[in-house]
Amino acid sequence: MFEIVFDNAKIFKDCIDALVTLIDEGEFQITKEGIKLRAMDPSQIAMVDFVYPKSALEKYEVPAETKLGMNLDDLSKVTSRVRAGEKLTLKMDKNGSRLDLIFKGKTTRRFSLPLIDVAGTTPKQPKIEFDSKVKINGFTLKEGLKDASLISSHVVLKVNKEGFTIEAQGDKGEVLIEAKKDDDVLLEHTVNAEARSMYPLEYLNDLLKTTDNEAVVMLDLKTDNPLRIEYPIGQATIVYYLAPRIENA
Repeated sequence: MFEIVFDNAKIFKDCIDALVTLIDEGEFQITKEGIKLRAMDPSQIAMVDFVYPKSALEKYEVPAETKLGMNLDDLSKVTSRVRAGEKLTLKMDKNGSRLDLIFKGKTTRRFSLPLIDVAGTTPKQPKIEFDSKVKINGFTLKEGLKDASLISSHVVLKVNKEGFTIEAQGDKGEVLIEAKKDDDVLLEHTVNAEARSMYPLEYLNDLLKTTDNEAVVMLDLKTDNPLRIEYPIGQATIVYYLAPRIENA
């Protein structure tokens, strides 16, 4: 049986919030290196790849690799009850059929959630040779997408030698948000070839919902290919892949 201790329970809560925006259930892999989860959303439009490294945990005793199938909706309801300054311990119950979550602060609270069988196999990580990469402040990116949401349900992201743009067009008008390559908001700007693709705003807004405003978000793009989004949650890393909408010629 394993025992995992988070010195800051809120970090784990934030990780679950990021996962549950995309998937209702998932299978955590408790490995020698850390906690991992990779899954597709039910519509097969987006994929999440989550890693919480062993080195970021206060205690990580894992005698053998274990898989935990969880209802993430139920798990997120429990983690939403975290209180400031609490530690969190994860353990299996004696029967190996439930996950115990023990919150320790001014009081000790124990929740026990049933494990479930998660259908399907773990998806493979997409192998894409991206043409462009930008790193941008989370708040700046989210605000740009909110602006685009006023106009359309889809947004065009473009990276070229001049910088990074967010564009949207619809019956309500047009919007263009530009970040030039020398602007402070672009923390990295690498272009091997221009990249331009359209993506659904509903998904983008959901995937970035839990991003800390000060977090650095990395975007990898290739024309008419899935968008790769990466950002940290504490020392954990969350990566999303979002399929493009192919524009009509």
